[in-house]
Amino acid sequence: MTPAGELCHRIGGGDATNLALKPQEAKLNPPGISILIGGTAQQAAADWRAVFRRPATSAKAQTVGTAQIESIRALGFDVAPFPTPNFPNHGRLIHPTEGAAGFTPENLQRLSQIFTDTTGL
Repeated sequence: MTPAGELCHRIGGGDATNLALKPQEAKLNPPGISILIGGTAQQAAADWRAVFRRPATSAKAQTVGTAQIESIRALGFDVAPFPTPNFPNHGRLIHPTEGAAGFTPENLQRLSQIFTDTTGL
């Protein structure tokens, strides 16, 4: 479990459309979206670009959404660590009680309001 005061970052920003589950994310166990835990938005963007060097993929890191994990939990979501070989700080933003069904447009709108976007990265 991640510490409550820690930050997490969503590459591409924290708007509701970028927080919505993609079909392959809905099939994960548990369903959820990829985030990077800890550090700064600038570090998250640099880490992303170091792994994904294709221009179209790395351009997504020009905007990074940042939120406090405790604020995410206050909305009924959670952040769980799911390290990968490329991202030891990789995690997944999940809805622990409702799974994919918890990613409703209303919940995503509320969730997007706690993210702060950093652009021009």
